[in-house]
Amino acid sequence: MPRYFGFIISSVFAVGVMMVANAPAQASLLGDNSHIQLKHVMASVQSKPGSFTSQIRPLTPILTVPDGDDVAFVCQRSPRASEAILYYFSKYPAPVDHKRRIDLDALKKQKGKIAGFVNKALGRAVVSEVYVIEGGKSMGRGVMSRLPFAQTQGCGRVMEEYEQRMKQLLGDDKK
Repeated sequence: MPRYFGFIISSVFAVGVMMVANAPAQASLLGDNSHIQLKHVMASVQSKPGSFTSQIRPLTPILTVPDGDDVAFVCQRSPRASEAILYYFSKYPAPVDHKRRIDLDALKKQKGKIAGFVNKALGRAVVSEVYVIEGGKSMGRGVMSRLPFAQTQGCGRVMEEYEQRMKQLLGDDKK
């Protein structure tokens, strides 16, 4: 029975991913609490638990934007957000556990503080939380089930939609 349960769960997840992939992009742009996955950054991480020395490892930041109207604003300024995250980790290297992997539970406790650095760099309070994933890969199968959100979007798709909306608005004004 447990073997079939895993198969059923993975099948339902696959069908859900296909439904999300076929959905129009604008529907996910307008929602509140949007999650934006930035490109990975090479950030400072403790070399061992409690150590003052650090190593450089790839980390993938995911920003939570509470207001759907601010998503394009954050994407336009994503280099500033990445730089703020790098600055945060240069001051406070990411903690590691006893197996020298990044301690995700400790980073979840710091998500508001990291968001404060990002908001200061952006000039407005538009990001509520910043989650960090170890590694430089985009979201996939295993990591997604452990995170508090199910779908992220990259800024490329958001910016394309933003440009289309602006063209539509400018086109409607000319008529």
